[in-house]
Amino acid sequence: MMSTAINFLTMHRIEISGIFMILGIITYAFSIIHDKLSKEKFLTLCSLFVNKFGARPAEVLIYQGGGFFFSFMRDAFFIKALYFKENSFHTRGMNNEQIRFIKELPNQHTDWLRIKVRLSIVGIIFLFMMLAVFYLPSFI
Repeated sequence: MMSTAINFLTMHRIEISGIFMILGIITYAFSIIHDKLSKEKFLTLCSLFVNKFGARPAEVLIYQGGGFFFSFMRDAFFIKALYFKENSFHTRGMNNEQIRFIKELPNQHTDWLRIKVRLSIVGIIFLFMMLAVFYLPSFI
């Protein structure tokens, strides 16, 4: 049974990896659309942060005008605060009060960040699946 699956994968590896590539491109397109639609939510989150702490984080200021390719870097401060614990490796150098503030925000202010992270993870999975299907059969 295992050899038939490997034979099928070997015979159709280009088509299967092409499907994963197309799915990755679709995910990338969704990411671009989501980034454009979430611009207002980003500005709302920044204004809430400025109202509480008096200024935007330096990471946000550096990358805010970079367009789509730097949008993940722009949002990295908020994503790290949302997903990682205080005083962890990923949040070192961040103010714990700022981390707590971001974690305690209602979902309506942070749901777009969660979607952005999930789209990125799905895109990376499609990329690795495409590469694995294309290159691994030649090693078997």
